[in-house]
Amino acid sequence: MAIQFSGSPAGENVYELNPDGTFKSTTKILIGTITIESEITGKFDAGRIVQYEAVTVNPNGDKTTITFADGKVHIKSGKVDKDLDLKVGKEPYFGNLHPQISSSVLEAVDFDKKSPQAIKAFCPDAGAILSPSFTPIKSKTIGKGTARLFDMVLPPVQVTYALDQANHVVLMDVPGQKLRFIADGWEPLVKDPMADYPELSQPTYKVTTEKAVKMTTRDGATLVQDIVRPDAPGKFPVVLERTPYGRVSSSTEGSFYASRGYVFIAQDCRGRGDSTGEWDPFMHERKDGYDAVQWAATQSWSDGNVGMIGGSYGGFVQWAAAVEKPTGLKCIIPQVSPPDAFFNLPYDNGVFFLYGSIWWAKIVSARTIDLSSFMSKLPNPEKLGTLPLKGIDKAVLGAPSPFFENWLTRTHASDWKGFNYEDDLKNVTIPALHISGWWDGDQIGTMLNWSIMRSLGRKNQWLVYGPWIHAFNTSSKIGDTDFGPSALIDLDSVNLRWFDTWLKHKSVGLEKMPHVRAFVTGSNHWVDSQDWPLTRSKAATLFLAGTGSVEGSGTTGALNWAPPAKQLPSKYRFDPHGAAIEKRILNPDPAKATLTIKFPKKAPGLALFQSAPLKQAMTIAGPIVLDLRFSTSAQNTDFFAQLLDVDAAGGYHVIGQPGKFRCSYLKGFDKPRALTPGKIYQVKFRIWDTAREFAKGHRVCLLLTSTMFPIYARNLGTIEPIATGKTIIVQDQKIYHDKKNPSSVTFQIVQ
Repeated sequence: MAIQFSGSPAGENVYELNPDGTFKSTTKILIGTITIESEITGKFDAGRIVQYEAVTVNPNGDKTTITFADGKVHIKSGKVDKDLDLKVGKEPYFGNLHPQISSSVLEAVDFDKKSPQAIKAFCPDAGAILSPSFTPIKSKTIGKGTARLFDMVLPPVQVTYALDQANHVVLMDVPGQKLRFIADGWEPLVKDPMADYPELSQPTYKVTTEKAVKMTTRDGATLVQDIVRPDAPGKFPVVLERTPYGRVSSSTEGSFYASRGYVFIAQDCRGRGDSTGEWDPFMHERKDGYDAVQWAATQSWSDGNVGMIGGSYGGFVQWAAAVEKPTGLKCIIPQVSPPDAFFNLPYDNGVFFLYGSIWWAKIVSARTIDLSSFMSKLPNPEKLGTLPLKGIDKAVLGAPSPFFENWLTRTHASDWKGFNYEDDLKNVTIPALHISGWWDGDQIGTMLNWSIMRSLGRKNQWLVYGPWIHAFNTSSKIGDTDFGPSALIDLDSVNLRWFDTWLKHKSVGLEKMPHVRAFVTGSNHWVDSQDWPLTRSKAATLFLAGTGSVEGSGTTGALNWAPPAKQLPSKYRFDPHGAAIEKRILNPDPAKATLTIKFPKKAPGLALFQSAPLKQAMTIAGPIVLDLRFSTSAQNTDFFAQLLDVDAAGGYHVIGQPGKFRCSYLKGFDKPRALTPGKIYQVKFRIWDTAREFAKGHRVCLLLTSTMFPIYARNLGTIEPIATGKTIIVQDQKIYHDKKNPSSVTFQIVQ
């Protein structure tokens, strides 16, 4: 089987099965500067693997050996040398880097049953028993023969397989990873999306790679990068990706761009990988980004035009560089990018992002990260309840994180001058292509940056919002919810069209593309517009109403289209003592993720307000603002707010990410201030953007609570410093919704 990455050759897999039952599968992948090699040798007896050895050499050169004999699985990797606690029985087999082994599990799928089927399977090259879900799609006949196609989901990865009539795997396609294994002659089973765009730069160049190239910043730090460029004389535009996650993994895109006439640079950020300097996350990226762009613009192989691309931290560094106005920077593609420090990570409107900050500290604890750590759970998640928070990193991770300790002490907006950039977006006049998803944990960055650039009158901004998590455009499913095959789109051609336009100054039809593409869940389709909110939308408001307790599905408040007159406030209580660590945090299992919530009739601390059943379908798309009038019995409290779709049977469905606010910052993020217990306050904050069609008969529901522990740190009810505070105060909340103090939620209805 030939292996392709982004449509370009990237290696091969060879599988041999002998008459005596012995077999060997060898895979070698070369993507940019990354090499992955894996080999399995073993023996079948009566269709069962009786023994095998799997040896995988990872990009960093580390070798993992997994053996199976006498019913025991043994792993040796680095300091690990042990038997695995697995009971391998009669499960079918599933190969990770070895497609033919997966024929076993595909044969176990009922192809006539066109619905998801969860099948427990043993993965020899991972040494694990997994439970992927398979959905038969259809049969397809080409010149080579007929193949049966299957979709497989092993969260968060989605794969398409094809099995020929002899039960050989002839296709393994992983769109989210741009990786494809395909047998000779079966290429017509899949279509290269780039073939539809002959106007875009074509892969006509041979490619050469320079590793560990050094540049020096203005203060003497050395930043190290791998450079993939056309193997031809001349000057070319530059695509720059800066990352704290290891330049080697980022360089995988290099051949795609270099073969099309670009120089691709993957650079380790300061203090990461081989780059020198202090690792203080986010704080040095403005100046370092400027220096990196200017360096790239002035090299002998550069024509002076630089664009940037990257996701998450790699999206943040683009904005950080852009506000410094380097002359070489002509455009950016910030994907799932965080905003300023007080609006997402490590603080979200003043609420400390506890789980996310500790999880990220684990990921970047070593100078060079282990990519497998992204999927591993926290070592001691049961310690997330530790107080005070100072020292919780050591309790949970087993070792302290210096920057995490610093984050806990930076409780004033002025503490983040190197991090923050949004006040300086007025300096940015270059084109930006914003990309995010409704369940992206950093979506608020895209939300805020788009709003600011729109308010500044920038016409050269484009936006894509998909039904995706932070690993955007990798799966059409989230847990138990499938958004359909159209949920994944071809972003490679979009990115290339972007760079062809702004770096090569080619006319490739970008002006014909809508400025906004957004996926509407519920009806599961894309909508195009020239603006966000959508140009055909108008604002609508639902007003909170109800009296007494609104805790749980048995005593909900109301959402009415008309403001209330005279009403007593609604009430609920938040007791930080009783905040429990959720089972999904202790034992995270992506396969069990769900967007459906079941609320008990009595749910202390959870307030629900819901509308009457809708008389006709209604689509909302755009910003959502909660205007809340409240009082509390404590000096401090938090509010978390989320819109839900309630179906006709009473099921609650999550449609996006919640907004949140720490009320000690009501008068500004310059410093926390105590509230006066019993005094009525007003807080306005945004629930994160989404697009949703509510069906006829469904209800709109507002979920209001004062905790999302342990994802976010508990508000203890005081204004003690969060690093050292441990006094706990119960918080009795009153939500006002009368004529004098109306509370409401405002959103955009699509016409």
